[in-house]
Amino acid sequence: METYRHEYKYLASETALRSLSARLKGVLRKDPHTGENGRYLIRSIYFDDMYDTCYLENEDGQPIHEKFRIRAYNGESSFIVLELKRKERGKTLKLSEVIDEKTYRFLAFDEGKLSDCVLSPLSLKLLSQKKTRLSRPKVIIQYEREPFILREGNVRVTFDRQISASVHIDRFFEDNIYPFPVLPEGIHLLEVKWDSFLPDTVAMALSNSLLQSTSFTKYYLGRMTRKDCSGLKRYS
Repeated sequence: METYRHEYKYLASETALRSLSARLKGVLRKDPHTGENGRYLIRSIYFDDMYDTCYLENEDGQPIHEKFRIRAYNGESSFIVLELKRKERGKTLKLSEVIDEKTYRFLAFDEGKLSDCVLSPLSLKLLSQKKTRLSRPKVIIQYEREPFILREGNVRVTFDRQISASVHIDRFFEDNIYPFPVLPEGIHLLEVKWDSFLPDTVAMALSNSLLQSTSFTKYYLGRMTRKDCSGLKRYS
């Protein structure tokens, strides 16, 4: 069943995140998929068409838009996910499927043969956009995520630190992707997601005047390649 979720984003300093982390530990639990430090590395390749539709829709604040990405964790090729993220009037729907490395290389770089790929409806939709709208990989977004979860309300709170971008798409699984930061030094991103309700205990733990709400996506920030982000307000 396709479920649209609430999703809110906030800019926060490291000081604010550490304070929130201490408060959330009494309410939420760490995601069991994290390592010993409670974090993991995320890399995503984002696609856009010849008109940069996804980028411009975010910039214009369009209420309905969607984008494709290919995601991997901790720089490993053993688990690759193709995702379609759709935003509709303040709620978000994410469709995903696991793909193998051959399918990844065909979707991202047109390498190999179509007959060697395992294609499902999501992969076929991306292939259709590549043919009809000339969608292509545009940027890699990389960051370190510290996730918290709660079963009630299907709540997920994530701290995304050291957000950076790279245009070296072919280095997706290499150690060095030559990244550049997309936010001012010391500023990170907090995301809060839930289904039908956000428990009061979580809302109270997240109450913090040092958080700055934002509608910009990591993809949008990454495509602002090397533009000055100093205009964003700093928090301490």
